[in-house]
Amino acid sequence: MTTHMIDQSITAKWEDGEYGRSEDHVAVAPQSVHEEFDKAMAMKLVSIRLPSALIESLKMIAEHHGIAYQPMIRDLLTRFARSEFSQIVYEMDEKMKATQSAEEVSAPVEAFMQRARAACG
Repeated sequence: MTTHMIDQSITAKWEDGEYGRSEDHVAVAPQSVHEEFDKAMAMKLVSIRLPSALIESLKMIAEHHGIAYQPMIRDLLTRFARSEFSQIVYEMDEKMKATQSAEEVSAPVEAFMQRARAACG
């Protein structure tokens, strides 16, 4: 494996804008590149109406944390969806357990479960 030393002076020039911000070296990517990127990232542009005050609040929060607000909102929505799905699955599992305990146990299923438990050790 080849490792390269990172030249901190070059890194600093990129970060402070000396490199990479010249209009002579900038071009707008063609629409096909945008579409390819969105497809690769499994992203879809959506439009949603939110209260202006909420948007400003989210922008301030993101700025406070040194991040862009759109990725922060994407993270927020992803975490919310994951949490909600977990809650839904938990509730469904609890209902199934309650139903199962109310029903009688069938011998074939009980035998199968015992074999499965024994196989797992």
